Amino acid sequence: MMYDIIESVLMSLDGKNVELYPYIPYILKDLWEIGSSADQMIRLLDRQSRDFCNPHLKVLDLGCGKGAVAIPLAKKFGFIVRGIDAVPEFIEFAREKAIEWNVADHCQFEEGDIREYVEKCEPYDIIILGSIGPVLGNVQQTLKILLKCLRPNGIILLDDAYIPDGSDFYHNNCLPEAQFMTQIRRSGFKITDSIVYGASLMLDINEDVYKKISKRAKELMNIYPGLRYIFEDYLKSQRIENNILENNVTCALMLIELSQIHNENH
Repeated sequence: MMYDIIESVLMSLDGKNVELYPYIPYILKDLWEIGSSADQMIRLLDRQSRDFCNPHLKVLDLGCGKGAVAIPLAKKFGFIVRGIDAVPEFIEFAREKAIEWNVADHCQFEEGDIREYVEKCEPYDIIILGSIGPVLGNVQQTLKILLKCLRPNGIILLDDAYIPDGSDFYHNNCLPEAQFMTQIRRSGFKITDSIVYGASLMLDINEDVYKKISKRAKELMNIYPGLRYIFEDYLKSQRIENNILENNVTCALMLIELSQIHNENH
């Protein structure tokens, strides 16, 4: 099923009602990091044997949000980064932040549909998928699509979640662990390193985020009392999602590379 761009954005942000879309930038006004943590991505790259401090490496951040991952990576490693996101307010913020961090010459942020961009993009050394959900399909579909966007010896940084083995929990957009890992192998890739987020870390992050979006949502309820149900529904969906992230799934940042077998066959 191909969602339109508004539905796709809302899905990545755990929203459901399309009427919410115009208010997303305001609700998320106090957040820079919307999905993944730049600190965790830097930590994962720093512990690899490969030296990533290379100004010639090109990075693609799909669903880049406000540039909260791309900009610190450009600052730390000197990467040339391109970020794509469908929310114009996020892109405008990212461009201003890149100037503030003195990396504007290393960062290019564009408004666009990532599903369209990956059909025509040039190859990159690193592709970032930071907690954007199944916008490009399931894990196997996503990795197969991105194969043509990746340079030889390139890597994908995937921030995602799966249902741990032995659990009877079910979620439409979350695969059981064994199926998740199988889909990665079937796509011709392998996980070479990962950081698994503990429940306490997820709780701390979620509490901070919820506090900020709740404040803005309540302001909108006062401004638009007739739309109160939209904002209340979003806060409810956030509480449900937070509970899932803290109790039902394993959240992890994974470094993914092409498997040796795939390299030998191509």
